[in-house]
Amino acid sequence: MDKQSYQSMLDQILSNQINDLICRQRSRMGQILSSDDNNFVLFGAGRLGRNVLASLRNINIQPVAFADNNPQLWETERDGLRVLFPEQAANEFGSSAVFVVTIYTSAPVLQQLKDMGLKVISFPELAWRYPDILLPHGGLELPHKIFAQADEVRHTLSLWADDISCREYLAQIAWRISLDSSLLPLHLPPQETYFPSNIYRYLDNEVLVDCGAFTGDTIRAYFQQQGSFQKIIAVEPDLINCQQLEVFISSLPSSVQKKIEIKQNAVGAKREIVWFNATGSAASSVGVGDFQVNCIPLDDFLMQEQPTLIKMDIEGAEVEALVGGEKTIRQNLPVLTICVYHCQEHLWKIPALIKSFSESYSLFLRRYSDECWELVCYAVPKERLI
Repeated sequence: MDKQSYQSMLDQILSNQINDLICRQRSRMGQILSSDDNNFVLFGAGRLGRNVLASLRNINIQPVAFADNNPQLWETERDGLRVLFPEQAANEFGSSAVFVVTIYTSAPVLQQLKDMGLKVISFPELAWRYPDILLPHGGLELPHKIFAQADEVRHTLSLWADDISCREYLAQIAWRISLDSSLLPLHLPPQETYFPSNIYRYLDNEVLVDCGAFTGDTIRAYFQQQGSFQKIIAVEPDLINCQQLEVFISSLPSSVQKKIEIKQNAVGAKREIVWFNATGSAASSVGVGDFQVNCIPLDDFLMQEQPTLIKMDIEGAEVEALVGGEKTIRQNLPVLTICVYHCQEHLWKIPALIKSFSESYSLFLRRYSDECWELVCYAVPKERLI
């Protein structure tokens, strides 16, 4: 399909009135939930479920239980709430409660609960019902920005290099203003995240800068895809994560260890001390929290490096980190694999920002989980394209 056809489709999506869309969604939710129906079972007792529990309790809504598919959690408690196995939760609360899927990869669980005949909603649907306490949450917000920034949204559509990217982009915009999951294509296998086999070529002398290195999960994935490299610079500000990262690297052959450098700092647009929420998990983030860490622009600590591949999964700080690495990116034209799901507007702002650095980049959009999660923008210089 040509770009003009995609633009026409986007114009049609954006022609909907925002208030009508929100009212339509809330009306649909009203058919599921009455105004005084606050009996919730949270299906998923992980980080998202516990955050939802805390938020609901803040407005005096007390969920009745957790449910989970993980047998290790059954008959335990999380934050004072029982964790039940699915059939037990259905028997106890199926006739009186609404089951909220508090799992990011939600599609299989939504289908599981619907097949059990339960009243079920997704986390985004709950968040739209209680936006004051649950939004924004990553790329999930009410859709006002999409309409307020419609010109930018339209511009970014013109930047994608292939049909898959255009279709995913249109589906993302449509889903974010409707929460209709039937509009979304199936996501790609999670194991392909950052390192797809059909977008860019790998180099034997790759210099990988892993921003948001966590405990080494990206490095492990890189080794599975491509064993050869010249250097890896692993950037991770969370001390607990860094310690686990060091343990992982120490388990590697000495010839590999000496080519990996760990930097315990955040990355951003300027050199400064920033507040940091150190959770010892993948959700650690700058801007809030009780800890302080050094924030250093990529341009500062990569002055003596020639990066060939830069990955960013840094919980919403991607724009600032790209700005702080503009000189390095312009000079070296590394492949960029940048998460665009931590803020709603990152979907259209980050691709446009990267393209402003260099017209040599071809841009691709790929998703590796349900709804808006694990959405990655790839920027590939022409000589690295497959």
